Amino acid sequence: MTTIQIILSILAGMFCMWVFLRLPYSDSPISILLNALSGFFVTNEHKGKPSAAIEMTDDINRYKGATPPPNTSNVHGEIEYMVSGIPATHWYEKVNDCTYHFVTAGDPKNEAILFVPGLPESWWAFHQQMSELSSDYYVIAMDSRGFGQSDKRLDLDYTNPAMAKDVAALMYKLGIEQFNMAGHDRGAVVTDHMTNVPSLKGRILRYVRMQQSFNEPHGSPVPPHKLMGSRFGQALFACKNFCSVLYRAWFPSYLSESTMNRLEYEFGFKGTAAAQSKYFRTTNFDLELADRHDFLFKSMTMPMLILQGRYDKGQHPEEYDRCAEFVSDARVQFIHANHFFHLENPVATNHAFRRFLSEKSTASLNISNKNKTAKSERVTAI
Repeated sequence: MTTIQIILSILAGMFCMWVFLRLPYSDSPISILLNALSGFFVTNEHKGKPSAAIEMTDDINRYKGATPPPNTSNVHGEIEYMVSGIPATHWYEKVNDCTYHFVTAGDPKNEAILFVPGLPESWWAFHQQMSELSSDYYVIAMDSRGFGQSDKRLDLDYTNPAMAKDVAALMYKLGIEQFNMAGHDRGAVVTDHMTNVPSLKGRILRYVRMQQSFNEPHGSPVPPHKLMGSRFGQALFACKNFCSVLYRAWFPSYLSESTMNRLEYEFGFKGTAAAQSKYFRTTNFDLELADRHDFLFKSMTMPMLILQGRYDKGQHPEEYDRCAEFVSDARVQFIHANHFFHLENPVATNHAFRRFLSEKSTASLNISNKNKTAKSERVTAI
């Protein structure tokens, strides 16, 4: 190779890197294609960065704990202060051969609320709801299987029913007899199946179902689940602009730069892209709609709040006109925001939670030894 060829090769490489660093993010097919192609060569994945100065909870024996999976940032019992100054505690627990990372805030003696996030989010997506509600509730926000700092091994079962059973087992292991729950986006598909887990019958006090199709098919444009389950989809998940494509272009949410940085960090843990691609090979909108009509609606007997962003381009308000006809106790509310309304309009979202949670009184959460024994018998069937 001549000197001129070497110089030209270096210049070509520099040009390609310049193009990569300046990749546009928009909701156009060309932008999505370019960003996905970039993910084959350079990814946004990282192995996690431990906190500079770790502060541990004084209540470290609250949960037994488990060894964190590879590529994580926090340790069991580590405290993180949210923007509001409210302390949140990181934990790890193993159930059914899968290790889950979850974060809690508030008094464990209070009534519990479980948050299950969707794509492309982690527990942190609910940090503003945790800050607001932790004064009166025990708030638990988890990283779902394949997300954040939870297990992302590819030999795990990534079907929605399997993950629902795991979350049920996790709540049992935490000693929580009854709880409220909220699922957003893909998390709502998991929480839908939690209503059908036998060991949870009568234990789910209220259900906030966020940003997911209900009795009607998903409106247009429909996310390409088949594509997302391919090697191309894995590259798209791994590319540096994936979160920007979603939060800034496909669903404009007008989030701050610091919020975007944290969301990108949370979705960038090594192994997430491959795990999400495997998940999308297990499901599709037609299957999920059929499951709801065939048996899940029958199991949704608890009070429900169907909470939607009014401006989601693929989930239109008129699609939710008949929701209450399919379950025993549901109401629908729209937040003036887009798909990720819990981040974009947290004040309205938190108000909706507060109002719904205060509608009815609930049973005491004091758990006797007798109840714990009964629970143990139920959970063996999970």
